[in-house]
Amino acid sequence: MARRRKAWPVGQCRVCLGWGEKPQYADCVACSSWRHLHPGQAPCRRCGHAGHLNTDGLCRLCLQVIRTFDAEWIADPVAGQPCQLALILPGVRLPRSQPIDRPLKGRPRDASRPRSWLDRQRIASAEPSDDPRVCPPAVRGQLLLFRPRRQLAQDHVRRIRGRNLADYDRLQTIATAQAVEQGFSKAWWRAACWMLRLALAVRDSDGEDLVAEDALDDLPRSQSAAADILREAGLLRPRLRRRPVVPPKPHRSCRHCDCWGFRSVCSGCSSWNAWPDRHPVGDCRRCGRRSVPLLNGICRACCLHVDQHGPQAREETWTQLWFGADLAPRLAIRPGALGYDATHHKARKRAVAARPPALPISPNLVDPAQTALFDARRDWTCIAVGELNRLPSLTPAAQALLDDFRHHAKQQGWDEQVRRLATRSLRILLARLGADAPIHEADIRSLPAGRPGTSARRILQFLTRRGLVVPDPARQVDIHQRAIDQRIQTFPENIADELRSWVLVLRGEGRREHPAMPLETIRKYLGYLHPVLTEWATRVTSLREITKDDVRDALAQRPGPTGRDLLSALRSLFQALKQEQLIFRDPTRGVSLSAPERLPVPIPTDRLLGLVDRAGTPMTKFVVAAVAIHGLGRRETRYLLLADLDLARGRLTVRRDLRHTVYLDELTHALAADWIRDRYRRWPLTANPYLLVSQQTVADDRLPPVSAMVMNDIFRPLGLSPSKLRQDRILDEARHTADPVHLMRVFGIAAETAMKYIYAAHPERRSTIWR
Repeated sequence: MARRRKAWPVGQCRVCLGWGEKPQYADCVACSSWRHLHPGQAPCRRCGHAGHLNTDGLCRLCLQVIRTFDAEWIADPVAGQPCQLALILPGVRLPRSQPIDRPLKGRPRDASRPRSWLDRQRIASAEPSDDPRVCPPAVRGQLLLFRPRRQLAQDHVRRIRGRNLADYDRLQTIATAQAVEQGFSKAWWRAACWMLRLALAVRDSDGEDLVAEDALDDLPRSQSAAADILREAGLLRPRLRRRPVVPPKPHRSCRHCDCWGFRSVCSGCSSWNAWPDRHPVGDCRRCGRRSVPLLNGICRACCLHVDQHGPQAREETWTQLWFGADLAPRLAIRPGALGYDATHHKARKRAVAARPPALPISPNLVDPAQTALFDARRDWTCIAVGELNRLPSLTPAAQALLDDFRHHAKQQGWDEQVRRLATRSLRILLARLGADAPIHEADIRSLPAGRPGTSARRILQFLTRRGLVVPDPARQVDIHQRAIDQRIQTFPENIADELRSWVLVLRGEGRREHPAMPLETIRKYLGYLHPVLTEWATRVTSLREITKDDVRDALAQRPGPTGRDLLSALRSLFQALKQEQLIFRDPTRGVSLSAPERLPVPIPTDRLLGLVDRAGTPMTKFVVAAVAIHGLGRRETRYLLLADLDLARGRLTVRRDLRHTVYLDELTHALAADWIRDRYRRWPLTANPYLLVSQQTVADDRLPPVSAMVMNDIFRPLGLSPSKLRQDRILDEARHTADPVHLMRVFGIAAETAMKYIYAAHPERRSTIWR
């Protein structure tokens, strides 16, 4: 007799109202799982009934309806829609209630395509801004029995984005300051702030006042950055105890090489076992070990022994015992021995084999015993970048000179790009001209350098010390003299002759003897005169025709400081020509310009705030502090010597007409020490005696100070000039003291200048009314 199947009771689910198999509890299996996944209750967006909703704000029945036959509701969501009741039958599965953003059955979504803006906004609005299930806050001061390990992810940050966390604003400010100071990206700052929110949420969940350092191990990323920020804010509690130390495994010897370690087969022998084709198993013909991986008939222990003790150890039958693990010797430390060849060495050999054969030595090398009929400038434009392989081979003397130059460049700490360009240029010279005879300076300067003047200057200095340079006569003239001659040649012949006579007078070679004026000053005067003389040369043939009205018209077109500079240059010009009896009268006599006396004004405080912090490198920070705090001038800062700085005593000697000692404050002393460390780290072998050096001055054999352009580059990003900072510092000192002698002694200024600052700081001390 067949056994009857037990009848299933029939009932209705209290959640979905599905009719069919009576569940064990009041809910069906699907609704029970749904209720546990979505415990929150609210009115459904589609049907309006109160129930357990997912992140889309929909109940389980509405999701089933949308995924089966009402997918158009997604484009036009209307409330108050009916739901479909379902039969709950054994073995019949209903459609899964997946969220809307998942693809419908039969329509897989392309994962490579980003979601639309509407989908992202809808998903973001449906997510809770403060999910109570993510690290719910606990009562403060409660004793924590044990700390659970949390599985934190990036999505948890988004789910608590609306939670008010104490101390987060302060931590965000510290993270911003660290990102600006260290030059980190905005992505680093955003990730650090996310992890800080998680760390604070974990702290509140544990009911503590500080973030435990152990809790940072659960963060998905940026644990070190979060620890540094919390430590700086004083919100990090160190680990209470270290993790238990795992006892080491018992010592044992490797079965193949007998090294002493913690494994039965050491890592080196294991790697040999992984290549049976390269290391076949057999008996070693040197030491007699059986069934071990071999290389050319000997085991790895014998290879190590021969590699360490030399080829003479091949005849021995014993091996040295080694330590294993991290202390074990490695066979790959010297590639090429015992038949071993590293991968990168193989690639290098293939590259060398693919190169074309070396060309012979050039037959046109310069012979020092051969004289030249005439000098001709060589044209190097035929040599393009990437054609070094087509150059002739070097002679032994040229190769030795090139190797010496490479060693010299490395010792001087030159930049890698500069070394490459300079070596390339010298290689071209030596391949074409050789190293037996001196090379003309003009040929060196006409090389096709990657950066104009970069390689030529360094090559000239290197070859000059070895007596291998023929100086260029055209470059023996002073640079200012060349500029003066070139500018004078642009004028008509008569005016040019008069200007040359003016230059001779200023150089002390006129009818009357007087001290010579520097060529740099004469070049400045000529620069002031050039636009005026160019205009006059269009209507006069000699400076004798210039009248006082012409001078006044030229000055009227240039008011302010430009006009005063022009008047000084014109007076110098016409007085010199009158002295040499080249003109009959001086048109500048009796011409004057009113110059209003201007008092120095202080710089606003907001422009001085954080001035040192805005400077980038250690040298710029020290220079800004020396000018803004101690009032050093631009020129005397450039000419500070390394011997003038005494860090042990905190003193800096300034070389003026009278020696002045600057006593460094704590900030300037720290910045000076940082710059000295950076200087010795970058250029440890430089012989430049000046305190401030640059990449150009350390490579110059003349050992010059840094140029004025370097000083301008330091202060240009700050929006202030060194002269303005020095004036502000002197004016601030004048406010605290009315003694002009004190200002003269501290800042090295003249008596008239000191009185100007005293009157600006204390106007009541003037005997006349200020205008």
